[in-house]
Amino acid sequence: MGKSPDLKQNLLTRNVVGDILLKSAARHPDKRVLRFQDRNYTYRELNEAVNRCAHGLTELGIRKGDKAAILSHNSDHFIILWWALTKIGAVITPVNWMLKGDEIRFIVEHAECKAFFVEDTLVSDVLGIRDELKTVRIFGTIPITGAEVPADWMNIEDLWDDAYPATEPRVEIGQNDLATLLYTSGTEAAPKGVMNTHNNFISTIPSAQADLLFVRDEVMLGGIPLYHVAGLWMFTACCSLGALTLLEYVPDLTEILELTQEEKVTRWCWPTTVYINLLNMPGFDRYDLTSLRVCQIFGSPAPPALLDRWRDIVPGVVFMNSYGQTEMTPLGSTISGNDMDMRPDSVGKSMLPVELKIFGPNDEELPRGEVGEIVARGPNIMLGYYKEEEKTARTQRNGWHHTGDLGRMDEEGYLYFVDRLKDMIKTGGENVASADVEVTLYRHPKISDATVIGLPDEIWGEAITAVVVPAPGETLKEEEVIAWSKENMARYKVPKRVIVLDELPRNPSGKVLKRDLRRRYA
Repeated sequence: MGKSPDLKQNLLTRNVVGDILLKSAARHPDKRVLRFQDRNYTYRELNEAVNRCAHGLTELGIRKGDKAAILSHNSDHFIILWWALTKIGAVITPVNWMLKGDEIRFIVEHAECKAFFVEDTLVSDVLGIRDELKTVRIFGTIPITGAEVPADWMNIEDLWDDAYPATEPRVEIGQNDLATLLYTSGTEAAPKGVMNTHNNFISTIPSAQADLLFVRDEVMLGGIPLYHVAGLWMFTACCSLGALTLLEYVPDLTEILELTQEEKVTRWCWPTTVYINLLNMPGFDRYDLTSLRVCQIFGSPAPPALLDRWRDIVPGVVFMNSYGQTEMTPLGSTISGNDMDMRPDSVGKSMLPVELKIFGPNDEELPRGEVGEIVARGPNIMLGYYKEEEKTARTQRNGWHHTGDLGRMDEEGYLYFVDRLKDMIKTGGENVASADVEVTLYRHPKISDATVIGLPDEIWGEAITAVVVPAPGETLKEEEVIAWSKENMARYKVPKRVIVLDELPRNPSGKVLKRDLRRRYA
């Protein structure tokens, strides 16, 4: 059967996510694109597996616009499913593998997913809610650990069986069609479904080279969870360049060191805590890490002393910090190299597709140096929140995306993240940014990790509370940290209370779970 005129015209001019793999496979057929555990894929092999999976999904009845949920740690199966869905115009809804029961049910029900693919070891988290998932027609398992699964669940590997053709599926897909439906962490209310389009992803690809210093021969160690937009974006960026991604099930310190030495990894992207913990690994000095070219940081600021230690180990490595959101797919700003050394507290300048400003409460642009809400616009901004028209309208008003983050911009256009609006601490009539106190605490010689929360207080309204982790071999006392703080920050910012922990609770994306700390210590 011939192609319809509309499909022919669509194929002639479109620029969509699935076609990135098609074109890269044509340019680099025999080059490796992906390694997961002991499985390696060339661009041709991955594209053929994705195409077979796309045809397999179609035979199951998955059509353009349908949503398919996935609950899994990182794996090659995750990648194949996502790209197969993009090639038939369907939408992936990744679910954080740390969620349980009703948390999973809310997302899968709200997204109205037609299919649900679950890692074998996580199936037990779903069995208790399976009958409540009324929209799901297809339950499939992802075999990774060898855990026992119900006999009536299909094996996802059957979707790219040789019985399905490896030819390109031909589906009319528009640039404003959804590519992903990603749910935010829901720190204050129910999670919101962020609708990211094909154009959102495509528009950010040039930033890989222009802003984040990706190169064609990049060897990236991918440990960011794929349920996070940054994990999906990083793999997409590598794929667009013909680069190689070494995908980790979860970040494992020994595996990081071994793979970096074995595969001559050129790019890391980890939260600050990973860089700290790697230095304390037994036998760390035995590993050759000199192939590293770029080390990205996310989740929290990195103490300058930590960066200096890493520069001694890997001379010439470029450190990079960035700011972004799921709603920005995920790009906002970035800083690296000498700029980062000169402005260690900055998250840099806006990336290629993004325009950033600082607005006051009446949506007026504030003068440089004043603190206000970070707003953004550009082709990378989400379509909106799924089934949340009012929240979308509040967030996307007056032609700008309102991030809910506080920041300031200096005279040269460098952005400084101040805090989440919701994390501002109101104490004794003053508004204190928790991030402002955290940056100072990182300079304490005995502190390796820190976060700051406000706890209810009869006198202060909210008491500034520092939660700190001692550096290896060090001990910390509350009065010691408070005394040091009095000498190094304004009196109204000094913590009224200090809690010492072995480690801070974080999600797999590196964000400190402040809500959990508030609940625990309130």
